[in-house]
Amino acid sequence: MRRISLLAAGIAVTALLALPTLAAAAVPKPGGSYQGTLHLNSLNAVSKKVVIKVSATGTRARTTFTCGTQRPANWISFAVKKDGSFKAFSNTGTLTVWSIVGRFVTSGKAVAVLHLNATCDGKGGRFVATVV
Repeated sequence: MRRISLLAAGIAVTALLALPTLAAAAVPKPGGSYQGTLHLNSLNAVSKKVVIKVSATGTRARTTFTCGTQRPANWISFAVKKDGSFKAFSNTGTLTVWSIVGRFVTSGKAVAVLHLNATCDGKGGRFVATVV
């Protein structure tokens, strides 16, 4: 009997701890287009405009970036997890050319890191993208 009540208490505590996590999950605006800039005023790196376009369902997105005034790189398509996080990699063979990892912190804002392993000037970094 005591084991059952301890098990029930453990389940209740676990459920209560999970509630703030679920409430804190931010989902992107369905069909939203987010834009951010990386290294806008840097002397050592080229300015990069990053665009994240969310699908109409809000469960998938795609992203690209411009390197200075060059045309945008190829798109990367990715899933958006229920907690608002995402990650995507653009590979050539086993080499990761560029990647993005981040999450939607509100329905109007995403925070991410752009990794430029083998493209542009190689200088990635953290940026904030907002709905436009």
